[in-house]
Amino acid sequence: MILTPKKLSLFKDWNIDMILYTKELHSKYPMLPLEKIIKPRKEKTKAKDVPKDRQVVNKIRFIDGHIFFKDRIIKNDMNKSCINDLLVSNINFEKGAFAVNAWGDLYASTDYTSYIIDTTVTKPEYLFLSLRCRTFMEYVASVKPKGMKTRARYEFIKNFEIPVPPLAEQETILKTYHEMLDEAERNIQSGDDFGANLLYDIQSKVSNIKHETYNIQKDNSIMRIIPFTSTRRWEVDYILKEGCLENIYNSFMYDNYCIKDLQKESLFGLSVKASTEMKKGMIPILRMSNVVNGEIDFSELKYLPKQCAVTAKEPDKWILKPGDFLVTRTNGSKDLVGKAAVFNSNEIYTYASYLIRYRFDTTRVLPEYVNIMFMMPLVRKQVAVMRRQGGGQYNLNSDEIGAIRIPVPSIPI
Repeated sequence: MILTPKKLSLFKDWNIDMILYTKELHSKYPMLPLEKIIKPRKEKTKAKDVPKDRQVVNKIRFIDGHIFFKDRIIKNDMNKSCINDLLVSNINFEKGAFAVNAWGDLYASTDYTSYIIDTTVTKPEYLFLSLRCRTFMEYVASVKPKGMKTRARYEFIKNFEIPVPPLAEQETILKTYHEMLDEAERNIQSGDDFGANLLYDIQSKVSNIKHETYNIQKDNSIMRIIPFTSTRRWEVDYILKEGCLENIYNSFMYDNYCIKDLQKESLFGLSVKASTEMKKGMIPILRMSNVVNGEIDFSELKYLPKQCAVTAKEPDKWILKPGDFLVTRTNGSKDLVGKAAVFNSNEIYTYASYLIRYRFDTTRVLPEYVNIMFMMPLVRKQVAVMRRQGGGQYNLNSDEIGAIRIPVPSIPI
């Protein structure tokens, strides 16, 4: 290791990580230390004196600095934050837990510090985006003293420098930034529209149903007579919606089958506490959050011992194989329950209890074809009719998934 000699007079504190850190941030604009831009707002308020009409900060989300508020249960002293202040989590500053106050007078625990921004030097939004720059955040994380809940107080952050162009230049930078965001949003919407139209186009090859046919007609009458023999579930909402399924079934241009008629086997996943750290003998476990837009997202995995996924009689019982079809059977969002994906990896994976694994008779239907069907309105509407709500979750059981019907043309088609 090569140490770069530094004058003792340059050391502003005895943080060894900051002293040894050799990288420096450079910019074509003047670099200013944060102590020239922000000052702590020293307005501590007793719990009993916090105004009843003011919001209390619960947390700041790392990824985008969004502030979440909580119910007003105040027991300890609070720090006040005013409009356009920079509100910083002393514990997680380097992870992105800071925001510009756009709400007005707020109150937060003493684990947060509110800073007054000198708006003659910088625009609050420019400061916010500068601090969120990946290079800057990596720099802060590298030199922050290690330890449990080490605080990033003013004495620590005031020495960091950011590039500060003239205010007019900052406005130009922000204008360009927002124009690029708007363009990205338009591109995303265009992609979403293309994807939706593509699904409708594919659906038209197997079903002659029209878009408007999916609308569920509401019955405004107080009472309805329903034949006992046609009642399969004692839920009024289900009974009123079930009739629309016949329109979907009758639209199929090929012979239709229930999922249970096409499967060779199905199995619920494992209900075992997983770890974020992979150790020897562990394998990754797919969860409902790994099923995204009809595909498996292999990021943000958790792990559990391989022995949890096997039995003496069935050494591969919960081990996924290429072609396995995974369906999300429960989710807090009604639009995500029933989402599915095909597992096509040769690596060893298992799956969690909120997923059901299906293995199909591939002489009759391809897993990838079923996956496309599960993204289409003709299946999503069936899910909307069948799903149940309870305990804050939307659920589908194996019988309800097994009852979903799809048109099944020949394998070549």
